[in-house]
Amino acid sequence: MANDRFYRPGQMRLKENDALYIAPLCVLAVMLVISAFTGLWPWKTNFYNSYALQADAWLHGRLDLGKDYEWLELAIFEGKYYVSFPPFPSYVLLPFSLFFGQATPDSLICWIFSLIGMCAAVKMCLSLGTGPKLALFWTLYLYLGSGWLFLGQTGYVWFMAQSMAFALSLLSLQCALENKGGFSLGFWACAVGCRPLVAIYLPLLFYLLRQHEKEKRIPKWIRSHLTWAIAPCLIAFSYMMLNYLRFGNPLEFGHNYLPEFVRAPLGQFSLSYVPEHLRLLLRLPTIDPKSGALVFERIETSAFYLICPLTVSFFLSLIQGIRSRRGRGLLLLLPLLLCLHVLFTCMHRTLGGFQFGNRYFVDLMPYLLLGLLSFRSPSERFDLAQLPLLILGFAVNFMGTISTYNNW
Repeated sequence: MANDRFYRPGQMRLKENDALYIAPLCVLAVMLVISAFTGLWPWKTNFYNSYALQADAWLHGRLDLGKDYEWLELAIFEGKYYVSFPPFPSYVLLPFSLFFGQATPDSLICWIFSLIGMCAAVKMCLSLGTGPKLALFWTLYLYLGSGWLFLGQTGYVWFMAQSMAFALSLLSLQCALENKGGFSLGFWACAVGCRPLVAIYLPLLFYLLRQHEKEKRIPKWIRSHLTWAIAPCLIAFSYMMLNYLRFGNPLEFGHNYLPEFVRAPLGQFSLSYVPEHLRLLLRLPTIDPKSGALVFERIETSAFYLICPLTVSFFLSLIQGIRSRRGRGLLLLLPLLLCLHVLFTCMHRTLGGFQFGNRYFVDLMPYLLLGLLSFRSPSERFDLAQLPLLILGFAVNFMGTISTYNNW
């Protein structure tokens, strides 16, 4: 061919570091396009800013907010108004509150966390042997082909906690794969301070860390790494002390004092909620009789396999893992923890309220990716066969995100 002289074998190979910046740039480009269609630019004022209000109140010497903000979900305890969510995001906002007061750049901070999480996802893929091209593929699948796209766009109080927990979970898993136990458990404790159900995955981290020194007996292995417990214990102590000072209970973040749950006959958690919530997880979109268009419900949740097809890819890889007996210990542990996470989530009184997709189940995605990469066939044919699912997830979430925010 006439232009053969411009081609060099191996010229298009990606280096490992290339994926570390290509993945964030790809996701950033999509997020900017969504901002252009919705007007939700990351520097805009956030009116759902519970964490900023809390950080500002702390700097002014009070644990409550001083007054009611009726558009926010606030706990009411002994006549005072408190932020009802776990506090870690307010820890992050404290230095920003010194300069911005209650007008902290919440969405921009969430975007930065997300970019850090993408780098951790790429490194996790590389640690599990994918190579840079497939690391880029799976990272884009995780972020663009799942319900993360909707909640990652803004710093609204509900989504800020999830964006941070998502990134911190990826950092925790990557550090565990690198045998950096102190960092892994520290990031895990930070993630729990955003989304408490992430606590379920502590045994998984111990399993991953243990793989690096399997020749040591467990008591000796524990004694040799006692310093790993310092960071998570200090972080957990800060949560419990804050809870005790506010509500007189070291395990109470405030959700039980939300009017919504105070009025609920069955309380915040109940097994009675599970059957209906499982039905909602399988709920297919309906057809508009006038236009013939599909209508995705925006209250609670929709069919999980359409919003997060990564779950389908996970099940396919799990089947491969069972057949080949690849990662035997993980084959038992991880599905058990994921099932517990789903069960406890379905026991919650709601599945997230107004949203697009299944935002509560986005918290599972980093752990699904770990299992998927651990169980899958080493042949690239499996990875390439997931491309249609990635495209499906991206198209549904991209359009659904824009539509939902424009009709907020």
